[in-house]
Amino acid sequence: MLTALDFGCGAGRVISHSLNEGIGDFWGADTYYGDGEITARDEHETIPPATRERIRLLEPGRPLPYDDDSFDFVCSNQVFEHVDDLAGTIDELARVTRPGGVHLHLFPTLELLREAHLGVPLIHRLPVERREAWAKLFYPHAYYADTTSSFDDWWKAMGPFLAERTFYRPRAEYDTAFARRFQVTHVEQSKLAFHLGQSRLRPLRALAHTVPTTVELLRVGTAVHLRLPITA
Repeated sequence: MLTALDFGCGAGRVISHSLNEGIGDFWGADTYYGDGEITARDEHETIPPATRERIRLLEPGRPLPYDDDSFDFVCSNQVFEHVDDLAGTIDELARVTRPGGVHLHLFPTLELLREAHLGVPLIHRLPVERREAWAKLFYPHAYYADTTSSFDDWWKAMGPFLAERTFYRPRAEYDTAFARRFQVTHVEQSKLAFHLGQSRLRPLRALAHTVPTTVELLRVGTAVHLRLPITA
């Protein structure tokens, strides 16, 4: 049976799905932003007991809580832009991956046009001291604005989140870091083809393999497939 890790699993939806469908042996890990306990970030979401038992709380600066060669497959979605120690994290993920194991990671990079967490164009490329004034221009259409009473209320949470917990790097920097331990293949077009393949509009489905990778980087970020080499 496939043994898998959802790195940055949140409320463990992938784990719950695997348990419900009998697909693989999925585990999860997340930092929960240092809150010290495993809780769902959405107040309307609960973590089933069977899922909770499979989630491990990560501690910054400490090894992943798994043995060497534990997993055949590792995945993440919008996680690597929150990784401060990129090299150390990649080394740990390589350690817990079996030789020949594969990874799939989806995350935004510096090339992104509309920042992925605030929904404000280009704010992640600005110096920290210039971000608040820029964000205020876009607040009515920003992510989560409709859940806050004012811009100040929204920025009090989102400003520090972007400055202290989000680290945007160029895709090339990630590629160099991954290549130290893994064989790297980009699969942005395959990801786009999957999403467009769900469309009822045939013209959109036909576009899947003609859209340049650059467009995906600007729109949502990168999709990278990694394979840990089998050593002799």
